[in-house]
Amino acid sequence: MCKYSEIENMMLPNGLTLNEVNDTVRREVERIYQESWLQGVSVPFFDEKGNTYLANSDGSEDLVSLNRQTRTYRVVKRIAQPGQGRYAYLAK
Repeated sequence: MCKYSEIENMMLPNGLTLNEVNDTVRREVERIYQESWLQGVSVPFFDEKGNTYLANSDGSEDLVSLNRQTRTYRVVKRIAQPGQGRYAYLAK
């Protein structure tokens, strides 16, 4: 298996490097979060264990339990206080 640093500047068939693709995706995800927050929507994200979290516009983060049938959620626990969450750097 190779290291990311060995392939990050490799040119892909679309004419971009892996680094450029990753930067483009990161900027788009950040735009989606900020746009959602402006509309008053907390954005869900998931960890590698399948847990669901909400990134809130104040930079906080909540662990939630989703009910996909009723499209509702229940906050299980506050994971990060305002300004301390994973996406707090995007909060304005």
